[in-house]
Amino acid sequence: MRSMVGRTAELATVRGMVDGVRRGRGGVLLISGESGIGKTRLLREAADQARKAGLAVASGRAVEGGATYRPLAEALGKWHEAWPGCPEPVVNPAVDPALVICGEVLKLLRAGGGERGCLLVLDDLHWADGDTLAVLDYLTGAFLDEPILVVASVCDDEAVPGVLTRMMRRDEVTTLRLGRLTAAEVAGLAADLPETARRFVVEHADGLPYLAEELVASLREGGPSVVPGSLVCRVAGHLAALTPERRAVLEAAAVLGTDPDWTILSPMTGTPEAQVLGALRDSVPHLLVQTGGGLRWRHTLTREAVLAPVTQPERASLARRAAEVILTRGEPGREAYAAELLAAAGEDLRSAEIFLRLARRDMNAAALHSAEDHLDRASALGPRVAVERVRLLTLLGAAPAALEAGAPALAEVTGDQHAELCLRLAEAALAARRWAEADRYIERAGRPDDPRALVLAADSAFGAGDLRRAEGLAVTAADRAEQQERWETVCQALIILGRCATRDDLSVSRRAFARAAQIGAEHGLVPDRVTALLGLGMLDLLDDAASPALVEGREVAQRAGLHAEVAWSEVLLAEITLNTRGPKAAAVFARSAAEQAGRLRLANLESLADLFLATDHAVTGDAAAMRAVLARALARPHARVEIPAVAQATLGIHRLLSRDLPGARDLLDDAIGVLAGHDEACLVQHWGLWALLRTVLGDRDAEARAALRRSPAMAQVANRAGLQYADAVAAGRAGQPGLADALFADADRALAGHHWWRRVLRLLVLEAAVADGWGDPVAALRVDLDAHVQADDHQMARVCRDLLRAAGAPTRRGRGLAPVPPGLRAAGVTSREMDVLGLVAQGLTNGKIAERLVISRRTVDTHVASLLAKTASADRSELRALASAG
Repeated sequence: MRSMVGRTAELATVRGMVDGVRRGRGGVLLISGESGIGKTRLLREAADQARKAGLAVASGRAVEGGATYRPLAEALGKWHEAWPGCPEPVVNPAVDPALVICGEVLKLLRAGGGERGCLLVLDDLHWADGDTLAVLDYLTGAFLDEPILVVASVCDDEAVPGVLTRMMRRDEVTTLRLGRLTAAEVAGLAADLPETARRFVVEHADGLPYLAEELVASLREGGPSVVPGSLVCRVAGHLAALTPERRAVLEAAAVLGTDPDWTILSPMTGTPEAQVLGALRDSVPHLLVQTGGGLRWRHTLTREAVLAPVTQPERASLARRAAEVILTRGEPGREAYAAELLAAAGEDLRSAEIFLRLARRDMNAAALHSAEDHLDRASALGPRVAVERVRLLTLLGAAPAALEAGAPALAEVTGDQHAELCLRLAEAALAARRWAEADRYIERAGRPDDPRALVLAADSAFGAGDLRRAEGLAVTAADRAEQQERWETVCQALIILGRCATRDDLSVSRRAFARAAQIGAEHGLVPDRVTALLGLGMLDLLDDAASPALVEGREVAQRAGLHAEVAWSEVLLAEITLNTRGPKAAAVFARSAAEQAGRLRLANLESLADLFLATDHAVTGDAAAMRAVLARALARPHARVEIPAVAQATLGIHRLLSRDLPGARDLLDDAIGVLAGHDEACLVQHWGLWALLRTVLGDRDAEARAALRRSPAMAQVANRAGLQYADAVAAGRAGQPGLADALFADADRALAGHHWWRRVLRLLVLEAAVADGWGDPVAALRVDLDAHVQADDHQMARVCRDLLRAAGAPTRRGRGLAPVPPGLRAAGVTSREMDVLGLVAQGLTNGKIAERLVISRRTVDTHVASLLAKTASADRSELRALASAG
């Protein structure tokens, strides 16, 4: 390959970015310019540089009328036979499905590149579908921190999609716009030609590298002394050598676009296939080049030169015949191509009908950005497009825009279209939480007995807080939909019914969710099945320390690629794990949920996950980290009411473990004040802690217990047990030790599986028992102290020791918990020294070890000195090696 002329700066940029990948830094490079300017050639140079650097290289091209994700599928298919394609249909309008694909693309690029990294080359990106562009736009920032470089070309002769224009303006994107060559640079391409010929090339190439190379090639082939003055003339020369029949085949191929499907040419032109194949063979390689199993024009300019003598009516006729052939074949993946050809033929209405059908298909397949492109192409159908536009904008999370776009069209549609538009507008109003507006559109639809309208009405009533009406509508909708075998509507109605009954009748709620999950499994309604299983999981959280339904829902969601539902299930698993094993274990699920929610831009879900991470910091005593995480969670817009409430409660837990009970009370008062009156947010477990703390402090305690007793929060076992503990404290203080013991035992049994949360609450109860002289708090504190230490809950262990000392009981602080291996035991190492050795192996300083074990710094110094002496180690690094060796 000849070296590129006149692109020294551009090649330096490419080499610099390829070198950056080797150092772990990727990015996006967009190369733009007119046809023939050398964009594809620079892409090839980038690929060559990457291969020399040891990077993996994957390449794909966008084509006119190409399928959704075509360039990505072509590029990444080499690394993964089953390209992920479109995600499951959207179940959460707040999630752009392209964001789901982003995760899969990133996984494939990481896997394909391995440790050294990779280059993704995408040619002709101006023809890419909207979803491909959305994926690249979303991932642009992520590539900076990965050894992944994307280099793409954009022809600015064509209309450049808005998302590409925005990408070019982003700081994370490097953009190179290739200009025409200077006369001296063109002369360099013809350096081996005689001076006269060289001047001719400079004069007629007009600075275009491709045209200059074509002219130079013509002269080298020994062409006539008068060289053609343009590419059109050069192409005309090749065409003149063909028979009229074969020339007509080439002109028809030019109408078909940049990658002509040769199998269409015979029925399209009425030419025998043998003649078609002969014409194509005669055109390779001067006009056409072979690419795998197909053909491609040597260059866009070549195709345009072939089309130059073809009149517009002739082009329209050929395009119409080609479209008819494609449509007759009935290939779903070629419908957009046929619609493009019909538009070129002037058949705007037929083209628009196909684009409208494709937009509906794309929405059902969650290819929302492609759907947007297709709807734009269907604009000739006028008001009929408005119905689908409202649906699309709602799915894209732009409900207010959907309402604004659809309302004016209501006056222009009638009959079923009017009813459908009204129901779509109702869906948008529900997504925007405009309950009254949704009700107006449902009524205006005039379909009061339609199960779908009934489900929407039930959803609106639920959102507005009218649970009784919502429940009645959901029951009616489910019955009628089942009679009509509209199973998706049945599932939706049952899910609403399950949510409504959560407050007043958990058995009804459980039956509704279970039935929805069963119908979803039976009829392949995966999103509805997952939603129902997660509903069952939430019910399990109210009473149990485990949830098989939640685990099943997470597994089904993972298999189906429902990433938002996976993230939500992990938030629920974090809650279960917090209650049973504590915040450190819960943080594993919380981090995964936060990462996925952040990628999907689900702000509320990410904030809920952050609350568990903040709790972990609160319990370990890291106040700065706790406040940083809480600030991050609270800074996100449109927070659900429980987010600020639980943030205050988390601060309260930190104060509680710091032994500032009045400060903890004030913060929990604030939290409960936020939650009160919000039924959907009342099931958080801090209500019981609040009532218990108020009772221990004797601060309006009867009022707090009465408020909790009346609250829907009593559905949560942690709150019921918290109230029982509070009642036990009140009874003990009132001189009723027998009743206090019984209530204490009942609460313990209720939280038998919630080991960690029970230990949190018992710290307060046992403090009151010590102070008021009831029960056997010393024995209970000793049991809990061992559990705190085993779980590495050092703050709680410190509080427990303080309470034991207050009760006049020894705390056995010198005894360690770690087993001593026989070899070290023979050297005289004690179990407490083994505790210290384990923390030295983790890299902790003596000060940090003292904090962790709740002993003095001087004591740790003594233990470390003893370990060095007993093990004959020279320094801490040898101690760490000794610990690692076991």
